[in-house]
Amino acid sequence: MASLMKSDSRTPSRRDQAACRARALLAFVLLAGCAISRAAGAAQPCAKVDAGYVLDDVVRGPLGSNRPVNACVDVLQPQQDGSRRLRIFVDGKRVLSNDAVALGPSDGGEMGDPFQPLELGHGSLVVRNYGGGGPLRWGETWRLTIRNGQWIVAGWDEDSLDMHRAAEGGGEFHTSVNALTGDVHDSYDPREEDAPAKRAERRVCQLPPEWRSPPVARIGAIRERNWRCDAKLGKPL
Repeated sequence: MASLMKSDSRTPSRRDQAACRARALLAFVLLAGCAISRAAGAAQPCAKVDAGYVLDDVVRGPLGSNRPVNACVDVLQPQQDGSRRLRIFVDGKRVLSNDAVALGPSDGGEMGDPFQPLELGHGSLVVRNYGGGGPLRWGETWRLTIRNGQWIVAGWDEDSLDMHRAAEGGGEFHTSVNALTGDVHDSYDPREEDAPAKRAERRVCQLPPEWRSPPVARIGAIRERNWRCDAKLGKPL
C-alpha cells in the first residue's frame, strides 16, 4: 500500500477536510429541512395521506432501467413521534409501502431530524439520512429500484466520522455496496495526527449471495449487519 502523503500549506489536512465536511453536512441538513417544509407545503401527495400522517416530501419520475415505470413517491411524517412512511405509486396504485428506510424526526440524535429530500437518478430512488452528536457523525444512502417487477435495494452507502484519536477508534469510515453486482468497497482514513502510526485502508470484497438485490422489506435487517470487508461481513452487529 502506498504511503500517505503529508499535507503542506497549500493542501488542507485531512482533519481540516473532515471539519469542513462536518460543517457542510450540518449546513446541508439545516437547508434541507427548510427545503422539505417548503416542498410539503406546495406539493400534492401521490394519493390520500394515510391516517395519522402528514405529507413530508414527494417526487415524480421514472424508476427502473430496462423497462422504467413512471412513479410517484412520497414520504409521510407521523403526527406523533415515530417512523416515517415511504410510499410508491404506479398508475395511481400503491405498489410499495415501507416504514424503515426514511428515519423518523427523533432518530438523528443531536443533529436533529435525519431525513433528507428524496432524489431520483439513474433509474433509482435515493433516500438519505444523516445524524450524530458530539464527536460522531453518520450518514446512510439507500438506492431503491424496480427489476423484473420486484422493488429491490440496488445498493447502500454507510459513512461515519469519529473525531476521537485512532487508538480510541476514531477516523473516517466509508462503505459502499452495489447489491446488483455484489461489489463492496470500504475504506478507513485516520485523523491527520494519527497518520504516521495508523495507515489508511482500502478494501474490496463480494457481497454474500443471499444479500444480492434484496427486497426493500429487508432494509431493517441490512441496517443491523456489518458490511465492511472483514470476517464479519454480512453478520449481525
